[in-house]
This record gives sequence, C-alpha cells and structure tokens, in this order.
Amino acid sequence: MGETTTGSKIYQLKYMAATIIGFTSGEIKPQPGFNARQSEQGGWVAQHEFAIQAADFDTAQSSFAKGTLLSDLDPSIPAPFDSFLQISEVSLSRVEGDLIFFSVTATGSGTNQFEEGDLGADALPTYNLTGQLVDVPFSKHRKWGALSSLEKSLLGKLLNGEVWYDITDGILYRVMDIDARVANMDQLTSADSKDFAKRIQSGESTYQKAVYTWQESTEGEDQLIAAQLNKLGLIATPRGTPPTPTGTRDWMLTGVSQSQTGELYRTNLEWTLSEEGGHDSFLYDT
Repeated sequence: MGETTTGSKIYQLKYMAATIIGFTSGEIKPQPGFNARQSEQGGWVAQHEFAIQAADFDTAQSSFAKGTLLSDLDPSIPAPFDSFLQISEVSLSRVEGDLIFFSVTATGSGTNQFEEGDLGADALPTYNLTGQLVDVPFSKHRKWGALSSLEKSLLGKLLNGEVWYDITDGILYRVMDIDARVANMDQLTSADSKDFAKRIQSGESTYQKAVYTWQESTEGEDQLIAAQLNKLGLIATPRGTPPTPTGTRDWMLTGVSQSQTGELYRTNLEWTLSEEGGHDSFLYDT
C-alpha cells in the first residue's frame, strides 16, 4: 500500500513493506514503514527497519555495510528508489524475543546535478542572496581611491605613525622626539583627504562595507569536476536570477563546498558581488 503527500517544497513518500511472520536461520526481515523524503534540492533520505534473530548477528551485520543498496535487503522497495538508495547510517536495538532490529538511513538521488559543468536537466537548485557588513581598511573606500597619489602616501604615513594630524588647524606635523611642532613639507589639500585624516587621528582605520553573496545549493549523485573547481577565484556569471546591481559590477566565484552522505552529494557554490568598476580583470578573468 502506498501514500504520497505533497507539502511546500518537500515531498514525502511512504511505502509499506510486506510483514513476514516467523524466521528462518540467517533471514533478514524488512519491517513495515519504509519512508522516503525528498529535499528542496532533489536528494532523497529514506528510513527503513529490519529484524534478525540475535543468533544471526555476526553473519548478518555485514549486509548493512555503508553503500549497500537498500533493495538488496528488501526487494520490495519500489522503483525508482530500488536503483539508487544506499545505506549511509545504521543503528540497532535488541528487544524481547531475542530479536535485533536494524534502523537504517539510506540516501541517494536519481538525478545528475551537473552535466558538462552546467546544471543537469533534472537538477532542483535553490538560491539564496545574503548581504552583510564587514570591516575593511579606509584604503578600500571609493573616496580613498579618488585621492591623489601624494595624499594616499601622506595618509599612509599618518596610519603608520610617521606624522600626526592637528584636527584644529588641519596641518600634518612630523613626529619629533622633542615638543617642537614641525610641519611636514607636504600637506593634504582635498576635503576628503582631510576628513580621512581626522578619523585616522581619532583612532579609526576601517569602515563598514556592504558585501553581497549569491549561493546555489544542489543535491545529486555527481562530484564536482575539475572545470568547476578551476573557476574558483575567477569572474563568473552566477546561475539562477541574481539581482542586477547598478554600475559596472560583476560577480566572482568565491566559495565552493561539497559534502557527501552515502552516494548523495550536497554542493554549494557562492559568488560575491564586486564594488563599482568590477573585479580586476587582469587578476581574476579567465
């Protein structure tokens, strides 16, 4: 008897395996209640239980090895689950009647999440946009980038403690061993450079910058291939429908991770949005 229920992005299937009464030596009996659940990304996780006689434990336990097809233990597992669900985790308990029950978790996917480096036709990716503030040096600010080379050099010396800035009179002074106030030969002239100097003299050296990332999550039976791994750290166009920012910005693949449960691979790719002007194409283009 079978039952299928559908919820928001989660699909659950229940299949009642046949109940067998009585044991023969070495027999592994599937119990009622095979249960399989599909995630948003398309991977399946199933739960099933089997009973054996305690006297058969030494010989039966090898049948529950990681990677064993669940259908090898229960031929009544319905298609298509019989072809890809493999044991990933096992726990057991002993009950009265001299029986041992194996509770089995099996995972897998009947789809290819990648085909020639792109998403497979049956892949079910999910996407997530994240924005957060991070502390970065003043030198990364767009207003710093617009300063003259001389002003950048003077502010660098202020950060290094080679000069100090009098906020009241707006003058850079050389750092002396005596109390004499000796003005530095070169001075800041632009309003933005002086505003940076005020903040540096007051002990500030960083500001909060907005960083946006776009993440793709998929599940399937494929490992990452070399062509995908080689794109890490390069300018790339994300899949999905990331927001289109104003200005000449682009994305870089900045994160790749993959975990494995049985033969089910969970893959996350992450792209980071550049500042205006885009990432340095000389350093980060293919």
